[in-house]
Amino acid sequence: MNSLQLTTRDGRALAACEYGHGSRAVLIAGATGVPQRFYARFAQHLATRGLRVLTLDYNGIGQSRATNASPRGMRSWAEEDLDAGICHLRGATPAIAVIGHSFGGQALGLCPSNAAVCALVGISAQSGHWRLWDGRHRLWMWAMMHLVLPGVLAVRTDIPGGLLGPDPLPGPVVREWTRWCRGPHYITDEQGQPLRAGFAGWTGSARFYEITDDARYAPPRAVAELASFYARAEVEILRRQPQDWGVDRLGHFDFFRPAARAGWDEVADWLTPQLDAALAETDAPIPS
Repeated sequence: MNSLQLTTRDGRALAACEYGHGSRAVLIAGATGVPQRFYARFAQHLATRGLRVLTLDYNGIGQSRATNASPRGMRSWAEEDLDAGICHLRGATPAIAVIGHSFGGQALGLCPSNAAVCALVGISAQSGHWRLWDGRHRLWMWAMMHLVLPGVLAVRTDIPGGLLGPDPLPGPVVREWTRWCRGPHYITDEQGQPLRAGFAGWTGSARFYEITDDARYAPPRAVAELASFYARAEVEILRRQPQDWGVDRLGHFDFFRPAARAGWDEVADWLTPQLDAALAETDAPIPS
């Protein structure tokens, strides 16, 4: 593992780690409030499968929290931070894929350099509009986005760690996120207009995993809604139960724990030929 620092287009410093080497590259785009260290064992395993893997901490999260004094909104995590990761990998290889956990699967559609990405795997990646939830989970989602998170930000500048993720969440990120979740179009500009051009312009292959015991964070309708944003991509949605990968539970986070290694290999098995096809299109050598 090699620790490095990325620089965004607007000059922000981001902490990142790279695992493995070679011309098949994967960027792991993390969930809201989840630091890159959470994905380290997954990244290490993918590296043993012949993939070069990059993880990063979004601005204001993890090791990137101390480097930037004034956090930006959630949109910037895609437009600036994920973009910096893709540009770093693009300097080494034409074959790049993104594995997006939750928000990470949304971020590719907002990233200016997403044309460099040939494939996307979404793990519990979803649209966040609260009406896509059902039953008690809809009530929970409505309360979080209309009452709880805005209420916390009325008395402090961030969301403390443990409420949503292990690390504190910067206030500007949460304000933009809750605004998105309250509106029917989810990802919108400041005037409430849907941001879809980057999604519709991406023409790669996408595989979205709907996890059956993740109704609280990524219910089926929310996963399908996000998949529909990528209107010109070759998209499939796969439904997986914990037992499919030999575990008792997955929820929103446990895919990334070593017990779910069968799922890790399924993802690697799908991504490898996607990356090899991208290499073949550029006449770059394909690793044996």
